[in-house]
Order: sequence, then structure tokens, then C-alpha cells
Amino acid sequence: MALSSMLLVVTVAGAQPPAVDDAPMGPVRVETLELEPTVVKTGDLITQRYRLRFPDLVSDGQEIIILEDRVAPEALPVHPFEGVSLTVEKDLVDGEYIWDFVYGFRLIDPNKMTYLLPNFSFYYLVRDLGEDIEDTEVQQVDGGQGLVRYVTSITDEPLLNIRDTIELGSFAGRATFFRTLGWAVAPLPLLLWFAMLVRFARKPKPVSLEKQQEADELARLEAQIPVQPSIWQARRAVKRELKGLQNLPPGAEPQQAAGYQRGMVLALRDYLLADLSELVPGDTALDMQRHVSGMKDGPRKSALAVLADRLVAYQRGLELGGAAPIASPQAEADAFAGALARLRPHVRLLNNVKAVFGQ
Repeated sequence: MALSSMLLVVTVAGAQPPAVDDAPMGPVRVETLELEPTVVKTGDLITQRYRLRFPDLVSDGQEIIILEDRVAPEALPVHPFEGVSLTVEKDLVDGEYIWDFVYGFRLIDPNKMTYLLPNFSFYYLVRDLGEDIEDTEVQQVDGGQGLVRYVTSITDEPLLNIRDTIELGSFAGRATFFRTLGWAVAPLPLLLWFAMLVRFARKPKPVSLEKQQEADELARLEAQIPVQPSIWQARRAVKRELKGLQNLPPGAEPQQAAGYQRGMVLALRDYLLADLSELVPGDTALDMQRHVSGMKDGPRKSALAVLADRLVAYQRGLELGGAAPIASPQAEADAFAGALARLRPHVRLLNNVKAVFGQ
């Protein structure tokens, strides 16, 4: 019985890992400092500091290179924790480099229990000065572990971004596509409703046969009403009639003079209606004469008076069945031409400027 107990003790002792002091030591040593805090809840940041010490071997023709890219926070195998930050503090004291790697970890397992922060390795190279890095063997040294107790899932952060252990891929592009499609399709019912409303509003309403006949008759009558000529067209018509007046011989026959005066009456009426916006097509020659006589004295009134007076004279002669006597066709044509010249736009503008300055 005693022999069996001695064999069991020897077997257990042989199964234990060798002591740290007896393990082979490289030039780089790692000190794992205290973990803070040791009791956490969801979202709390856990700080763990690893202190690396290694000598300055430049005087011996060598140098130690720490491979910092291999210990980036996102590349550490520390499940159920995740690395979220890293700060490296570098010092040189009495020929010895002291580098502190300060990591920020976060617990991503929801179960309430005590967790062990796994250890991981720091990698480095020891090379001779001038030697290629590719020819140097990579060495490693392990850091220590730490205990963390998870107590509750209550967190003070409104939005917690915790990396899950399952990678489901990125659906941002697909979400953007469907969001854009949704915004493009959403207004279509409103546009369709608006188009139907416009179509309904523009649809002609049925009318009775009597109203349709009245509308057709009114359109026919409006089409027969001659369009009032513009002032430029009326001016050209008066000038055309003046050519006929100039061709009249002195003492022309009443029938020949009446033919000229009939055309001049129509041309003068159109011109006065175009020049005087206050007149209406139903005004007679006397109405036009009275309107001109009531205007403010000036060059425009005197020129319009010449046209209105001759219109009344020609109209009265035609109504009496004859023609107004024309003693000198050339003199009367000159009077018409002078009146039209004083009514040209640039002459009227010059007269208005002179009236402003009192000339």
C-alpha cells in the first residue's frame, strides 16, 4: 500500500508542466501585470498590460525586432474576449528596452461566470546587423493569463458594438439596393392617382344638343368678326389710300372721289381705333372726333384732330350720297402725311421729352 502511494505521487509530479524558472529563457521577457477591472458587466472595457523587457544588443553587433503586426488586437486568439484597442509605450532604461503593450479587451460571452483571459505569444527576431530579415528565425515568448468575473448584462452604453463570434457577411449593398427600390416605388401610387385625377378633370363633360348648337353658332359668329389690325398695319393702310389721293386730278368727278373716300374712311377708323385704346369698334366718326377734341393739347392731339376731322367730313359726304369736295388732292395728301409723321413713335417720344423740359 505504501509502495502504491509513492508511485502515484511520482506519476502526478511527472505530469505537471516544468516550472517557469527551469524553462529556457530567451532575450525577451514578458511580465503580465494586473488586469483591470476583474469584475465586469456587458460592454465594460478590460485593460491588460504586458511589459516586454529585452536588452540593447547593438554594441554586440545584433538587434532585437519585435513583430508588432502579429499582436494587433483584431488578430489575437482570446475567445471569448475580443481585442478592441492597443497602446504601445516604449522606453530605454540603462541599456534595456521596456515596452508596455496596453490592450483593451471586451467580453462577448453572455453567460454569468468567471472567465480566463487566454495567453498569447509575442513574436520577435534576433538578427545580426546587416543580416536579411528573411534569413532570421522567428522566436516567441508567451504572456500570462488573467481571471475576469462577469456579473450582469446591464450596460450604460445606449448602442453597444460587440463583435459576434459568427461571421454572417456584409449585407450593406443589398440593403441599400432595396432601400432605394422602396423609395422609388413608394411615390408610384400617388403619381398614378394624380394622373387619373388629371385625366378625369380634362375629360369633356357631355352637353345637350341645344347648348352644343348655341356654342357652334357663337363660334361661327366670332369667326366672322374681323380681327382689329395693329397700329402698324393701320398706318400702312392709310399710306396706301394716300397714294390714291395723290393720283386724283384737281376737280375730280364725285363718283371717283367717293371711291377714294370710302377706302380712306375704313383706313382712318382702323388707325384711330388702334392708336386710341379708349375707343371701341362701335364708336362713330363723331364719337372719335369728340374723344380727340377732349384730349390734352399738344402735337399728338393736333395730328389726331386732322385725321378725325377728315374722317367726319368723308363719312358725312358718303352718307349724303355724294363725296366731300377736295379742292387740292396734293395739299390734302400732304396734310395727311404730316399728321402721320407727327404720330410716329420716335417723334412722339421726342415731343414728350421736350414737354418735360418745357420746350
